[in-house]
Amino acid sequence: MTQLDAIIVGSGFGGSFSAERLIAAGLRVAMIERGPWRDSTGVRNAGILQRQPFPQGRHMLSHFVSRISSPQLPASGWVTHANGLYDLHLQRDINVLCSSSVGGGSQVYTAMNVAPAVDGFWDARADGLDNVQMQQITAACIDRMGARAPTLADQIPNFIGQRFADDAPFAAHPDQPAMSYDLAQGSFRSNSFFGCENSDKKTLDVHILLPLIARGLQLFDQHEVVTFERTAQGHWRVTLLDRRSDSYRQLQAPRLILAAGTLNTLRLLFGARAAGAIGALPALGLGFGGNGDSLAYWALKDVNADYSIGTPCHGRFVIRGRETDCPDLTSYGISGVDHLLLPQRARQWLKQGVLVVGMGADEANGQVTWRNNRLRITYSAQANPILGKLHQTFDDIAKLSGKKVYHLPRLTLTVHPLGGARVDDNPRRGVVDGCGQVHQHPGLYVADGSALPAAPGAPPSMPIAAWATHVASRIAAQG
Repeated sequence: MTQLDAIIVGSGFGGSFSAERLIAAGLRVAMIERGPWRDSTGVRNAGILQRQPFPQGRHMLSHFVSRISSPQLPASGWVTHANGLYDLHLQRDINVLCSSSVGGGSQVYTAMNVAPAVDGFWDARADGLDNVQMQQITAACIDRMGARAPTLADQIPNFIGQRFADDAPFAAHPDQPAMSYDLAQGSFRSNSFFGCENSDKKTLDVHILLPLIARGLQLFDQHEVVTFERTAQGHWRVTLLDRRSDSYRQLQAPRLILAAGTLNTLRLLFGARAAGAIGALPALGLGFGGNGDSLAYWALKDVNADYSIGTPCHGRFVIRGRETDCPDLTSYGISGVDHLLLPQRARQWLKQGVLVVGMGADEANGQVTWRNNRLRITYSAQANPILGKLHQTFDDIAKLSGKKVYHLPRLTLTVHPLGGARVDDNPRRGVVDGCGQVHQHPGLYVADGSALPAAPGAPPSMPIAAWATHVASRIAAQG
């Protein structure tokens, strides 16, 4: 292998946007990804031979969950299938669902790419961060993903703008999310939570990583970081486990960028601290949140509808008369429901309703700690009022529509874990500075959602991409 300028751990929005900026600056970059390439049309057409299927059809059960972790399980967790699509982290206070693939969360996200919903999100966080500049970077990232807001002219099945055009209790939100999806020729089927085999949804593996490989990026899929440490020469040495051959290798570079996803990045940092490879980092684990994620199923029982068809997200909506006070609400069909191993009658019932996902800026006041080589999350739903507001809103939707809305107020589940290595100039409040560098650890950076200063209150893909672009730009400026 040629000498490296940077090693990136993780291929999601943090890793991919970091890599693109560094490759553009002429740096030699290696990327490490624990998950496999997925068997999509775009990956097949690129000639990638070693691929793993999405959990669809006969692979639904075998490839759905990769690993389950819990304080009650061994430190390594329970591996159900090495190449499953999801990791499930079960905790007493909050449960976290994350994906594992080349391309990270873009494989299972709903193609929504939007700016933070919180005004001045990046203001007064750290030196070197400017909200106006970060807004410009965010807009460029949205454009890079080829995202745009759908309109009625697109004639998309089940688009919220059409569904609620003349509805009395509900209305389409005036600001529909930009979507990274082929709105002109997409099939509008099987494109969301179980992956998008036909590549109609723009995912990072096809849209960004394959072109970067052609430009020199070295990508190690199905490799897991075991440890990292600082060498006597001031470089960072990473030990990898090749999950295919069960063998080890080492890489080293002057810069190590952790972008493995919030919980995996925190696991690596806590593990390195416990091994004495890095210092105390007193703020490690502080500022954890779930972005107010709340989920419900709205049983519309519309026998003439098939809500599983459409874009990965049908769009945002509001309760009429509460436009200024209504939390962020989005409607989704259960895309890929036909792949579920359920009786036909159950699948039909699911097609006749929609998922409603609520989000909002929670207080990000949780804490992640490390005990017996495991992450422990402390998070109080009662201390995060947005959760109660969202569940009350679900009840209001049921009353206004006369249709049942099923939700579990006592279950806190997030697919958007954030914080724990947040940006702040004060090492007692944050782990990284305004350039993304870990305090007092030159060359060690964090470029994923764990570094976000707060919950954005909207899907975090673009805030993460913007942060990663900012961090990589600072690195590139060093030469």
